Amino acid sequence: MYRRWLLGVSLAILSAGPLAAQDQAAVLRRMEAQLDSMQRVVELRDSMNKRASSSDTVVAGGLRIATSPKFLALATAAAEAARRGLEARFGAAVTARVRIPVIQFGGAHSPVSPRADTSVVARGFERMATDAIWRQQGTLFTGWLRGSVPGTESTPSDWSLLAEELQQTPARPNRACFEGAPAACAIALGLRLGPDTLAEWYAPDTWPRLAKLVWDSPPGRDRMARQRCIDSGDETACRIILTPSRILLPVNVSGRRRLIQQALEAGGAGAFERLIAPGDRRLDDRLSDAAGLPIDTLLARWSAAVRAEAPHGPARPAWELLLGLAWSAVLLAAVLGGPRWR
Repeated sequence: MYRRWLLGVSLAILSAGPLAAQDQAAVLRRMEAQLDSMQRVVELRDSMNKRASSSDTVVAGGLRIATSPKFLALATAAAEAARRGLEARFGAAVTARVRIPVIQFGGAHSPVSPRADTSVVARGFERMATDAIWRQQGTLFTGWLRGSVPGTESTPSDWSLLAEELQQTPARPNRACFEGAPAACAIALGLRLGPDTLAEWYAPDTWPRLAKLVWDSPPGRDRMARQRCIDSGDETACRIILTPSRILLPVNVSGRRRLIQQALEAGGAGAFERLIAPGDRRLDDRLSDAAGLPIDTLLARWSAAVRAEAPHGPARPAWELLLGLAWSAVLLAAVLGGPRWR
């Protein structure tokens, strides 16, 4: 097409000049040769672009990794390692049947080196797949976890922070939970709550300070209730503003994630499938079934793990800790509400 167009333009230009016929023919031959050369350059460029953008798909269990040829070896090794990790956590049957979105990795402009550490890439694949698997289990878990999902591993610093929370946050069940009372831990973790969550978690004299931590720009009526609660401790006003979705958790979401991880680790093979098995069961019953233990035993183990990592230095003031936790909750909400990392 371009060849015919260029030849037509060339003929039009030549016909307008005084060149002899043999001169016109020579010019046309030279232009035609140049056109052939240009077409070969274009074809070579298109071929190179096609090879660079072509995608290979690596399949490992339920994982599908779309990658480019130069990253194929790395993606294959990392996907296999991630598959083993996923099957160890969720079971082969679960990872085979869930719908894990295709993971894009190592495109033409990727900053990742084809010689990157396979274990690091595998952990990235595993985290993305883990997130997808949990989010397909409905709101029973993500609702309890306030929109987050369980992580893949716990560190001593995670348990140390939980110990500090239980010791310093002025929530009613926290002290007894730290000392090992399973019933108190069930309340602190939101597993067993009656109709009055606010009163079960916090004494009325703490409500005005809790209201100060509500930073979600409530509408007019709620804004006035918040101010009345802060200024006078009016219980009716405090109950308006301190709803279950706004109130600071006695133990933050990381404590709930740690409990799920403990249940799965205790239950071993098949634990995840027991956790998500169909049926109208309460969350504490599901955790007990997954762990293969009475829920009180699981909660006692959780409390013991917290105490084992309790810091021994001077503790921060309770409300300084609460302020830090409130900021953490704001940042978590911002992250969960933003674009997902892929």
